[in-house]
Amino acid sequence: MLLPMAKVHIIGHKACLDQTLATLSELGVLQIENVGEERMPPLPAMALDADRLRQREEARFLLARVEALLSVLPAVDAGQAASPVLALDHDAIVAALRAELDTAEPEIQRLARQYDDLLHEQQSLPRYQAQLTRLLPLTPELTELEGYETVAMLLDRRYSDILGSFEAALAGLTQQQYVVVSTALDGDTTGALAVFPRAISAEVHQLLGHEQVTQVRLPPELSGMSFQRALSYIEKRLATVGGDQESIRLELQEAARRWRSGWINAAMLLRDKLAQLEVINWLGETERTFLLVGWVPKRALPALRDALREAVGESIIIEQVALGDEELKRAPVLMENPAVTRPFEFLIRLLSLPKYGTIDPTSLMALFMPLFFGMMLGDVAYGLLVVGLALWAERRFRHNANLRDLSRILGLGGAWAVLFGFIYGEFLGTLGPILGLHPLWKSREDPTALPSLLVLTIVLGACHVTLGLILGIWQARRQGHVHQLEERAGMLVGLIAICLLIAVAARQLPRGLITPAIAGLLVGVALLARAQWPSGLLMAPVEMLGVVGNVLSYLRIAAIGLSSVYLARVGNEMAGLVGNVWLGVIIAALFNALNLALGAFSPTIQALRLHYVEFFSKFYEEGGRPFSPFGGSSTTRYSTSQR
Repeated sequence: MLLPMAKVHIIGHKACLDQTLATLSELGVLQIENVGEERMPPLPAMALDADRLRQREEARFLLARVEALLSVLPAVDAGQAASPVLALDHDAIVAALRAELDTAEPEIQRLARQYDDLLHEQQSLPRYQAQLTRLLPLTPELTELEGYETVAMLLDRRYSDILGSFEAALAGLTQQQYVVVSTALDGDTTGALAVFPRAISAEVHQLLGHEQVTQVRLPPELSGMSFQRALSYIEKRLATVGGDQESIRLELQEAARRWRSGWINAAMLLRDKLAQLEVINWLGETERTFLLVGWVPKRALPALRDALREAVGESIIIEQVALGDEELKRAPVLMENPAVTRPFEFLIRLLSLPKYGTIDPTSLMALFMPLFFGMMLGDVAYGLLVVGLALWAERRFRHNANLRDLSRILGLGGAWAVLFGFIYGEFLGTLGPILGLHPLWKSREDPTALPSLLVLTIVLGACHVTLGLILGIWQARRQGHVHQLEERAGMLVGLIAICLLIAVAARQLPRGLITPAIAGLLVGVALLARAQWPSGLLMAPVEMLGVVGNVLSYLRIAAIGLSSVYLARVGNEMAGLVGNVWLGVIIAALFNALNLALGAFSPTIQALRLHYVEFFSKFYEEGGRPFSPFGGSSTTRYSTSQR
């Protein structure tokens, strides 16, 4: 359901502004609006004075320092002692935090730089080791000569002719004072060494930059060493760098135990303070007072009044504003549903929030979507596997709200699949009868059950679409939208009339109902034509056919279910045809694994489609603005704290 919202004006003396904002931030129940966007007598926007500007810049600077250090410090176990900062009042936090940072920041930054350097060594030294190992056969003891420079190169064999042109250019630059040696390192790479006067180093490197050559550049600490000595140094360094890393990591962990918990809380308080300072520009002001406009859930309004009067006193006024049509259009949306249906709010948000004052379809989706999923999958074994997978995923992703909600949705669908598995008598497809599981209704594999299954899904679709039209009529009537009321009423009357005609044709109802059914169909088309006048003269019959198409779309429930049954049957029969028992088990397992994957994915997508396209189109009005209460990171927002 969508919670009723109240719009309030909060008027107070400017001397109470800071305490008012602090109280609102702590409560986390009020969404503050920009006064400049309100339809009311204009008031100048409140500006930050010099003191508040200084506080804002100081808080931003300290927050940046804290966040930079927190990004370096490792996570530590909960329950560590908080920083002394938290024991101070808000006015003293800045000074205390600055003192803490001045003490700890240089050492933490030094440790972080050392750790990064060690990590870079651990990643880069193996590359140098591999390159030097490949080049070692060329000249194991070649060292830097005085006045000369040595360059090691790796060339793709496809471009080995470049070496000749490079040597010719080098001869011209050095007047033959150079040495180039090369050899094939493997089937794809040629290694080469060039020795030339250091005076022409820039020209040579510029020449290499234009060719398809990979230069082997060693770090400064290896310059002047022979390849053999450089390799020995790298091997020794790789043996010790891990221990150095562990030592630095332990020091950072100790710093985290001392500082991290307090700095996390201090960062939250700084964010709160910044939010309070930055929202001031959204307020209106007179010479001595401020005006704050916001939205609050109606049931939280008494608590808001009491908290402000207790914190600020009688010098503040909280006035509830009468809502006109324009205000209702701008009202924010806050959904609240029982715990069992709450995960389906995620699927609603994938589409868009409903407009304020319209219908929240979360509970309806929680009822029908798992039902459709279960009808399509409809297998005891598959359903149990889906439930088990959902329980595992819920624990695995318990810190990710969206994935946790999806896991719970999947688990409900799996439970319905188990129930329909007993109804159809299915266990891993066709193994139900072999295991003594007999259908409570009909087996989908039985060809004689196909007409009944198709009729069941069409009846279910007609009921679902009819419910959507009834909700649309009720909503249009409540909002006074005459055209929508006529359109949805015409669709409903026409759909009922078509269902009556089909039932009479199938000899399920007496023929005497043909005349009332035809009359109802004409009335429905007339209502549609009136709602869409004048284009409705042509579009009304098309719209009526569209409603019938919506109902027929539910046949996909039967089609996807039958495809799952026959895929399982093919896998089981192929396994039975194989002479080797274990090979048959493997084949059956592969087919059933594929069937389970398709059975979890396809029913989910199709059930969503039936809701988004066939059901929601009859009543759902999207475009709602989410409720975003004012409150920093150290408070619990109303939208989650009330659950």
